[in-house]
Amino acid sequence: MEMETYDVIIVGAGPAGLNCAKQLGGNNLRVLVAERNSVIGPKVCAGGLTGKGIGLLNLPDQLVAFKYDKIHLFHWDKLFHLQDDKNFICTIDRKELGQWQLGQLEKFPNITVKTDFAVSKITSEYVVVNGNKIGYRHLVGADGSSSLIRRYLKLTAQKTDIAIQYILPTTQYKELEIYFDSNLFAAWYAWIFPHKNYTSIGCMGNPRVISSKRLTKNFSTWLKKYGIDMNGAKYEAFPINGDHSQYRFEGNIYLAGDAGGFASGLTGEGIYQALVSGEEIGKMILDKNYHSEKIDELVRLQHRHHKILNALVVAGKFRPLLIEAGKYSLKSKSISKKLIETIA
Repeated sequence: MEMETYDVIIVGAGPAGLNCAKQLGGNNLRVLVAERNSVIGPKVCAGGLTGKGIGLLNLPDQLVAFKYDKIHLFHWDKLFHLQDDKNFICTIDRKELGQWQLGQLEKFPNITVKTDFAVSKITSEYVVVNGNKIGYRHLVGADGSSSLIRRYLKLTAQKTDIAIQYILPTTQYKELEIYFDSNLFAAWYAWIFPHKNYTSIGCMGNPRVISSKRLTKNFSTWLKKYGIDMNGAKYEAFPINGDHSQYRFEGNIYLAGDAGGFASGLTGEGIYQALVSGEEIGKMILDKNYHSEKIDELVRLQHRHHKILNALVVAGKFRPLLIEAGKYSLKSKSISKKLIETIA
């Protein structure tokens, strides 16, 4: 039998994969989006999205749970704020986002999206799904931190953080809150992210600095300290891959989003980076001479985040003093705005 072939196979129907497919819509390329899960959208994620991501997607208001022009920050149980004169961060539900992105593809007859369609093997000419070979001219890995395509390319993760969270079926929390505690979370933090029908409460860290076992134990200590009731909550854990090195391989294989290591190890954000890298890779496939300044900027942003994070890690016992210094500097509107531009 003749092998079925697509011009582009996108592995993973998350924000990166779906945005890449959208960019390839409406032309003469046959595009397949292969999603291993039965439903598109749900993913273990805190669901934070910066204003740049909102603008990039042109999201309808009903998809956005809450928009904020201010983040409540806590250090040594003292409250301070990161604030702007406009909304710069929001929370969204990943299933709703995925379903909305999927709906954007319905008008493109050249795009095929298949669920329960797990790629099990990759070669330089085809992928294998359910024992069947499917050929490709271009292959896009948008399949997350544990990407099969990363493994095929023999890439190892060097800067992968771990995040743990509880999903509480409560709407009692209304503000977006970040808690710094160097004794519990080293250079990272705990968060409270409100959504329409639930709240994400979690923390993150890097296993090279703070072990997953210790992080989990310290998170429990923090939850008890603030009297947060976990009854009825769902426990989740997920990696955050911020070890980007390159995104184009062998001329026709690409990595986007977490698969490409574009996420921020400082803030934990990955949705915006996934959207940008997916869209820009789509442009590269359409034009082999296209150079993405937007991905260049993503890489520069990640480098800035790494420098800030490394400074916090190296500071060790002096880390609280750095945070306190930052706390007082945020009283300046110009510094607050500059920090927002740097991290969001």
